Amino acid sequence: MKPMSCEHESSIIRALHSGEWSSELRLHVAECVDCSQALHLAEALRAAARRAEIHCHPPDAHWILQRSRRMAREIAVRRMTRLLAAMRALAAVYVAAAALWLLRGSAALQYREVASSMHGVSNWFALMGAMVAAVCVVAGLWPILRDSSEAS
Repeated sequence: MKPMSCEHESSIIRALHSGEWSSELRLHVAECVDCSQALHLAEALRAAARRAEIHCHPPDAHWILQRSRRMAREIAVRRMTRLLAAMRALAAVYVAAAALWLLRGSAALQYREVASSMHGVSNWFALMGAMVAAVCVVAGLWPILRDSSEAS
């Protein structure tokens, strides 16, 4: 950037912005080449700024807010869809494992052996199974419960 060569350049630029021209400044601009170039450049920049302002139409703030909310909902739906797909895949694995165990043929025999050896332990075994199932359900729903508590 070229340093100012005339001490009146800043006064001329201020006069251009404020619109208050003294006769001395007008006379100086007519005589000083640097000041006349600075004035010409400042006027050109000002005109370019006005043209850019006319062509610039920023979107409405309400539209931006609605779009951001819609995008947030879409992101949340994608996250929950992935979670539900993972839970569906895990359920399919469990069903396949249970079906293989039952189809193996020895499941009935193994069940009778387990039941006869447990005698009084079956209530504890059922309670433990219910607790494991509840933990699995809570673990699967945890992201949903966490997102709803963060939203409020």
